[in-house]
Amino acid sequence: MGGDMQVDKIAKLTKIVTIGLKTGRVTIKYPFGAPLVTESFRGAISIDNTKCWGCGACVLICPPNALSMKFEKDNIIIEYFKGRCIFCGMCADVCPANAISVTKEFELASTDLEDLKEYVIHRTSKCSICGKPIGPTSELRSVIKSQPVSEEYINLCSDCRKKLFAKAISIRFGAST
Repeated sequence: MGGDMQVDKIAKLTKIVTIGLKTGRVTIKYPFGAPLVTESFRGAISIDNTKCWGCGACVLICPPNALSMKFEKDNIIIEYFKGRCIFCGMCADVCPANAISVTKEFELASTDLEDLKEYVIHRTSKCSICGKPIGPTSELRSVIKSQPVSEEYINLCSDCRKKLFAKAISIRFGAST
């Protein structure tokens, strides 16, 4: 009984060695060959600065907070930190401007963390009445393009817009100003 098992093991091993010798080497030492990346593989994202509105939808949906948004003086800065990205691609799915695409890039080794960061900088528009920041200029342009009726109120913050609207309504219904 024990001798039969030994023969079976040797026969199996001989079969594997024979197949290996016929097939030859199937792997290539890294990094001398192109990595095996399937069609459905998701790598790091790429943000097209010319398409991005700066709406922040990508920042809100990002599970590991690889995307963040900060306000500095007259700018809104979207920061993408590849070191934190899990390559889920949810940001690309929700981007209304189609500014984010998923690449097949996954080799992110670096000795400097700053090499793993990308920035998209948008200029902030301010309310034409009170001067309060209202949002990225590029986003406002996109809103005007898609909703031309909004041009009258687009350069106003929500508070000034409400006051102006309330004043217009009160004038319409005969209230004294």
